[in-house]
Amino acid sequence: MSLTDILSSKNTRTLSALSMLAEAGLALYRGNKQVAAMLAGAAVLAYRFSWVGVVLELAIRLYQKSR
Repeated sequence: MSLTDILSSKNTRTLSALSMLAEAGLALYRGNKQVAAMLAGAAVLAYRFSWVGVVLELAIRLYQKSR
């Protein structure tokens, strides 16, 4: 089983999307609405394309660190 097979499996996509939604909830709870919205949008894309979710999560993390 190759890495692309693992990243494109339905279980991986679901887990990735759920973890991002949980992070979005935590960001919203902390009062960071902009990051919560970005993570929620990334979760929608991560459910469809797992690799896009990984890239977007890294970009959001870099955005958070730069602020």
